[in-house]
Amino acid sequence: MNTSETACKYCNSPNVVKFGTFKGIQRYWCKDCKRKFTEVDNLPKMKTDQKIIATALSCYFSGMPLDAIQRHLNQEYGLYMSEAGIYNWIIRFSKEAVERSKNFRPDVGSVWVCDETMINVGNRKVWFWDIIDIKSRYLLASHISETRTIEDALTLMQKAAIRAGKPPRRVITDKLAAYLDGIELAFGADTKHIQSKPFTVVDSTNIIERFHETLKQRTKVIKSFKNMETAKLLTDAWLVHYNFFKEHEYLGNVSPAQKMSIKVPFKDWAEVLEQTKQDMIAPTKTEKRQIVHHLPIVHTYTRTRAKLVKHNKPEPIISISSRIK
Repeated sequence: MNTSETACKYCNSPNVVKFGTFKGIQRYWCKDCKRKFTEVDNLPKMKTDQKIIATALSCYFSGMPLDAIQRHLNQEYGLYMSEAGIYNWIIRFSKEAVERSKNFRPDVGSVWVCDETMINVGNRKVWFWDIIDIKSRYLLASHISETRTIEDALTLMQKAAIRAGKPPRRVITDKLAAYLDGIELAFGADTKHIQSKPFTVVDSTNIIERFHETLKQRTKVIKSFKNMETAKLLTDAWLVHYNFFKEHEYLGNVSPAQKMSIKVPFKDWAEVLEQTKQDMIAPTKTEKRQIVHHLPIVHTYTRTRAKLVKHNKPEPIISISSRIK
């Protein structure tokens, strides 16, 4: 029964109940999809509707430059936002997306393909390495370096194995010699290394090269990264966008993560912002203790054979499970 006359913002179910308030914001709990939400559509201490921020993030990681995003927000929402302000949104919520997706375990196949390409970081040219699962098109790992050494190849392989939770059966690369020892050191003899000839149909790196073309479109928009730290953050965030949000025609117009039919941490930038807001308005441990200390005193009685005995004690806290039954 809907006691709040509010529909769930995730599944649109009317079967929601009030879930208390915190910092003056009413919270709700959906009995159908089991998620909490609020009717307020902006993050604490932020004036801009989080839907607008999510739109800006989606535009940016889809390849739109900052000045174009600025014009789009002005035309669609009547909001003028400086390029610096939009960039601050991108940096802040890129960190949120990367952090919230770091423990996701993708269901990938046993054949991976990897390659490296050059990008600009400030006034330097550095190497951007990545490795992708052929079956799901999921990008397992990336690595940025100023060299193309065995150690760099090893780092890439180790990152991919940690993300996948298993070693591959085969790794397909180009002719770069560093891969030979890098793969051997990472996986030993259990993984077969295949050096592919360009533009061959079987066991080729065409898949990764198409990805690099997409990546270059992204890097063209921002011209060059300001420093290595920014380069790592934004490329990691772009991989989150690629794996969780970007629709792939090859996969039936869904993202690689959604194609796996397993629970994903989020499906778009709007959910990243909503999760961030929920964490921001959740009571801290100190605030929870303060709430307990200020519970009203109620009188309860127990009967003995002789008389009623009066007790003064705080009203018991009702657990979430009992509250929603």
